[in-house]
Formats: sequence, C-alpha cells, structure tokens
Amino acid sequence: MSALSLTYIKEKWAHAGFQKYFQNMSWIFGARILSILISLVATSVIARGLGPSNYGELSYATSFVGLFSFLYSLGIDGILYRELINRPDKKRELLGSAFAIKIATGILTALVIIVSAFFLSVHDISFVLILVLSSTFILNSLQIINYEFQSRVESKYPAIAAIIIAVILNALKILVIASGKGVLYLALILVLEPILYGAFYWYIYEKQIGEKISNWKFDRQISLSLIRDSWPLIFTGIFAMIYARIDQIFIKHMINSASVGIYDSAVRLTEVWYLIPNIIVSAFFPAIINAKNTSKALYQSRLSRLTKLLILLSVFIALPISLLAPMIINILYGAKFILAAGILQIYIWSIVGTFLINLATQYLIAENKKKSLVLLNVIPMIVNVVLNIIWIPLYGITGAAYATLISYSLGPIYMLFSNYFTSRIPQTNE
Repeated sequence: MSALSLTYIKEKWAHAGFQKYFQNMSWIFGARILSILISLVATSVIARGLGPSNYGELSYATSFVGLFSFLYSLGIDGILYRELINRPDKKRELLGSAFAIKIATGILTALVIIVSAFFLSVHDISFVLILVLSSTFILNSLQIINYEFQSRVESKYPAIAAIIIAVILNALKILVIASGKGVLYLALILVLEPILYGAFYWYIYEKQIGEKISNWKFDRQISLSLIRDSWPLIFTGIFAMIYARIDQIFIKHMINSASVGIYDSAVRLTEVWYLIPNIIVSAFFPAIINAKNTSKALYQSRLSRLTKLLILLSVFIALPISLLAPMIINILYGAKFILAAGILQIYIWSIVGTFLINLATQYLIAENKKKSLVLLNVIPMIVNVVLNIIWIPLYGITGAAYATLISYSLGPIYMLFSNYFTSRIPQTNE
C-alpha cells in the first residue's frame, strides 16, 4: 500500500496541470508571506519611532478609512474572478465594466469618508490623515488586473510586483522615521502604494498578456450582473469590516490615541496569522467539495478533519504567543508598548474563531447558503459593537480585546454546536 501511495503521489506531482497550479499558488502565498514579514519589520520600526500616541493617530486614521472599504469593493472582486474564468471571451467587457464600477465607487467612497470624518472624527492630525488616505480608493482601480492574471493561473508577475512594492514602500517608511518626519509623510507613502500597484499592473498586463487597457469596454448589463451577483458579499464585507475595525474607532473617541497605538500593536501581531487558514482552506476545500458528490460519509469526515486541524493549529499558535507576549512586545516595539502584552495575551486567542470562520465561509459559499453567510457576520458584528460600547468605558482597551475575542468566537461556536456541517448535507446514494 505504501509503495502504491508513493507511486500515486509521484504521478500526481509530475502531472503538468498540478505543477502549473502548485507553482501559481506558491508565487501567490510566497509573495504574501514575504510582504507580511517585511511589513512587520517596518511596523516595528515605525511604532518605536512614533511612540504610542502618534502611532495611534495613524492606526485610527487607517481604521476609520478601512471601515468604508465595503463601499469601494461592493463584493465584486470574487465575482469578477469567477466570470473571468467562466467567460474568457468577455474579458474586455468584464474588466472594462469592473474598472468603471471601481472608479465610480472609489469617488463615492472618498466623498463619504470625508463627510463622515467631518462630522464623526476628532478634528486633530487624524482628521488630516483621513483626508489624505481617502484618495487611495480612487487610485486602486487598476488592481483588478490581478484577477486577470489569477484567472489565467499566471500569478508570478503580480507576485513579483507585490514583493518589489513591499520593499520600496517599507524602505520609504523606515527612511521617514530615520529622518524624523511625522505621520503625514507616512500617510503620503500609503497613498503612493496604489499608484505603484497601478503602474506595475498596467505594465505587466500590456507586456506579458499583450493586451491594451484602452481596449477595455464598458457593458451596462455586465456591470449590473456583477453588482447583482455580489450582494451577499457586500453585506458580508460590511459586517466583517465593522467588527474588525470598530474597536479602534471607539478607543480613540472613548480614551485617547496612545491607547489606539498600544491596542493596534497587538492586533497586528495577531493578524499576521490570518494568512494561514486562507492557505489551508484553499488547498483542501476542493477535495472536500469533490467528496460531497460521491459520499456523504467522506464529505463529513473531511470537513471534520479540516475543522480539527484548524482548531489544533490555531491553539498551537496562540498558546506560546500568549505565554511569551511580554517578551515579544518588548523585542518588537519596546518598553513604551509593554501594555500591549496584556492585550496580545487576550487578542491572540481570537485566531481560533478566525480560522474556523474562514472554513465556515467557504462552506456556506459552496452550499449557496447566502442568508447564513450574512448571519455568520452580522451577529458577531452586533455583539462586538455592543460589548465595545459597554466594556471600553469600564475596562479600557482590555475590554475591547475581550469584546473581539467573544464576537469572533460566536460564529464557530454556532457552527460546531449546531452540527451545521453534518445536518445540512444532502443524502446521497452509497
């Protein structure tokens, strides 16, 4: 049996199709991991250079702007990717229509952010930062080219571009800190990011694919179809973004910017690990879907195994980080941020819920459970907002950390204890 298994593995590994997809995924995840590591080093330098208060102002501004990103995306990115695969003959119309949508929603999002900041934000340096960062949505439109490369299973060049841009931007950020410049210069570098991506994508699109952006065509029916198909993802994006960023908004308004900086330093060390469930679920979920078409028992078994794997892996990550949090914070951010250690010890355990939410989301999309997909995000969002409003005045940033931990755990708890994965599987003839 072992000899047969080894032969089978060798045959699959040598298969041209497998090699093509494996290399493509390796470029995607390799670029993302390297970019995250480069960004983590730069963030450590930035936080040390700015101190908790100024770092908190920048974190608050990026969180405030990020809250409105759902207006820009409208959830169409995943739909565009799907359509580019299914309808390659319509790629000019698809890209042209998506580009037009992005330009329109980018302008709308920037305007909504500016008006909202005027009425809701504190009128200090963070207000200026918000005004500057709002322009990034207008400049981001050409990044849809990345989905064309993904649909062609040719992510090598976008991956190389991502690594180059990560090096350039983070080197500039470190240079700003080394020269003693303030947070406004860092915000301007963040505005430079979509400009660089747009220029790189434009170049590699015309150079590698041999197409011209000027050949894109706007199609009204395709535009409406993209928006219509993406409505569940729009709501999912709204709720996910609110309960991912609202805590930092509340902390700024209820406490101060220094507390935001301390809190954000712990959040970033947790979000570094969010890439892992994306990789694992993307790798294993196609096999789970294939099992659904052949055997109910096999389908349940693979879902159960993947669920257990994600739980064990998240605990394996969270436990040592929680125990070593004071040392980690001191090494990366310095003594000024030592209060972030207590936040990290709490916040890091939210990855257990995050890992399982990733699996639950893919499952609900595969099962076409649109309402359940929305509920998976709306209930935790409501709980998060309510708990933040109650606990931040009572317990400070520790209350915000517990609010996140509890809200991130609700979806997976429901999915597990309601036997959702097994009770909704259609009967098959075995």
